[in-house]
Amino acid sequence: MSPNLEIALCQHDIVWEDARETVARIDAPVRRFCEKFRPDLLVLPETFSTGFSMNPAVAEPVDGFSASWLRDIAQTCGVGVIASVPTRLETPAGERRVNRCWFFTPEGSVCHYDKRHLFTPSGENPAFSPGDRRCTVAWRGWNIELNVCYDLRFPVWSRNAGNGYDLLVNIANWPASRIDAAQMLLRARAVENAAYAVFCNRIGSDSLCDYDGKSMILDYVGHSIAQVRRLGGLRFYTAELLMAPLQHYRERFPVSHDADSFEIKY
Repeated sequence: MSPNLEIALCQHDIVWEDARETVARIDAPVRRFCEKFRPDLLVLPETFSTGFSMNPAVAEPVDGFSASWLRDIAQTCGVGVIASVPTRLETPAGERRVNRCWFFTPEGSVCHYDKRHLFTPSGENPAFSPGDRRCTVAWRGWNIELNVCYDLRFPVWSRNAGNGYDLLVNIANWPASRIDAAQMLLRARAVENAAYAVFCNRIGSDSLCDYDGKSMILDYVGHSIAQVRRLGGLRFYTAELLMAPLQHYRERFPVSHDADSFEIKY
């Protein structure tokens, strides 16, 4: 039997285009939270350290400051960590930038997913290159699907064919003006895919939008299971994800067996 998973979402404000100042503000409370509550998995928002900026100057190399901090939290706090960073890649065809969702584990492994659906209204499409593959991470008996903000609006991309994942993790900079849509979409993704689903959003403001968080942790039938904890000025959403009830539900209600087959073309 696979173990259960203790998950925590860190819903925090972001200092615009200033990764070092953002990290300086959240570092101590994040470490204290992990020490006190011992989650297995810690999730932070999309572009957690810079905000949703299209400025090329904020993009970091793969071993840059923000990714290095995430790696250090994973290893020193003994927790899996998920967050995204604007990332600069050097390729034979030249430099390109991606919105890269990192998954660092305390065991030292790392996986990444480059955001597929870029938000054209904010100029993300010309500023970044889209990803061309999904990423499902097998970790501690769970299959975890990485998903970033706008991806949530595209159900085909997140379809859980053959119960390939147990947990969908969406990290976001989702504005308050459209937060009702995010909550409806996450509930749909959980129900249609018979999987746990989480949504980790930021709070605060930037030059374009206000953000009111409203992060969520849902079970496989769309029910909220989150508890809220506050520490050091930060709000954390926590829950224990139970594998046995999920497996039992899938046996009784095998929706994946009846789903349509299809192929995604890039």
